[in-house]
Amino acid sequence: MENGPLKVITNNIDELRFRVIRIVIPVLVFFSIFLLFDLRFFIIIIGSRAVSFPYIYPYPYENMGAQFLKLIIGHVIVEPFLIIAIKPTDGVVADFYSCLFLSIIVTSPNISYQIGRFIGPALKASEKHLIKTTMYPALALFLVGALIGFYFVAPLMFRILYYFDLGVGSQPTMSITSFVSFFFIYVLSFGLSFETPVIMVGLTYLSIVPANYWRKNWRYAIVAALIFGVIFSPGVTGLTMLLLAIPIIALYFVGIYAAERVEKRKKAEIQKDLGGPS
Repeated sequence: MENGPLKVITNNIDELRFRVIRIVIPVLVFFSIFLLFDLRFFIIIIGSRAVSFPYIYPYPYENMGAQFLKLIIGHVIVEPFLIIAIKPTDGVVADFYSCLFLSIIVTSPNISYQIGRFIGPALKASEKHLIKTTMYPALALFLVGALIGFYFVAPLMFRILYYFDLGVGSQPTMSITSFVSFFFIYVLSFGLSFETPVIMVGLTYLSIVPANYWRKNWRYAIVAALIFGVIFSPGVTGLTMLLLAIPIIALYFVGIYAAERVEKRKKAEIQKDLGGPS
């Protein structure tokens, strides 16, 4: 009997180690590919058309992580805004960050699967059902939020920073490592903010927060969204604040609607189970 709890803990540790290994190995494999190879295109002329076929070539100095980073800088940074390497190792560190980011994104389905397999036995049937039904909407909302942050908000934000720097008579510069760490954290944070309706629906489905709570406190949600906009909009201009806050406010009201529907459906199922066959 004394060995019972210890055996359970040991089994959980072994299972955790097994799942961590299953997560780490694919991440390291893709990290190595992104770090050691660059992406090139083989062009074939067919009639009057040129058809290009992508392939990877071993060249660590301008690898896929560096190519991805150049695309980001070219889209986000205003041209006179200088991205510099302050230390000789800055380029290597930035490249490592970029390769790691790409490898995590590519292997995210496997990461989600391994986490689900680990926590699955401890979940109730209702919790498993919730995860299955919200997994794809959550992924879609995260990708939409990250893309909006990357394509629309980030370029505007750096343009505002550039003009503020010019306004005080300074030459706008930024180290490559500071840019990479700031940009990736910013994009991930913006994507996570789009999970608002999923979190609302989940809490209502698990009977932790009733649906009418969300409707009653919508004013506080608007204030919180505006505060979020102020925090993540350099220059604190009304335009950038609204660009960040309006999608979150809209998603909050979508979450209210979805939470109310989920709550009604759940109550109907409970009443049906209690009533039994007619």
